[in-house]
Amino acid sequence: MAYCDLCGNFDKSYLEEGGFNEEWNRIRQESDLNYQPDLYYYWDAPLEEDYDWRDEIDADCLCEICFDIANSEKRIKWKLPRCQTHL
Repeated sequence: MAYCDLCGNFDKSYLEEGGFNEEWNRIRQESDLNYQPDLYYYWDAPLEEDYDWRDEIDADCLCEICFDIANSEKRIKWKLPRCQTHL
């Protein structure tokens, strides 16, 4: 279920897994500005990813907009292999 914990953007899986009825899902898709099915959603722990935002951001999921903003603000730590850290 993709729901950005910072801005509230969500995709179709949030509606499908949220237990809402079909009419409510259709209304949300048509009228809710936060319905953003084309965005990519990033997840942090417990998944093993190349990035970590736990020290800076209290969130499990970020949409690509919030992720990009946090990354530009240096709030995302990247876990790079040692050979890539000394380029």
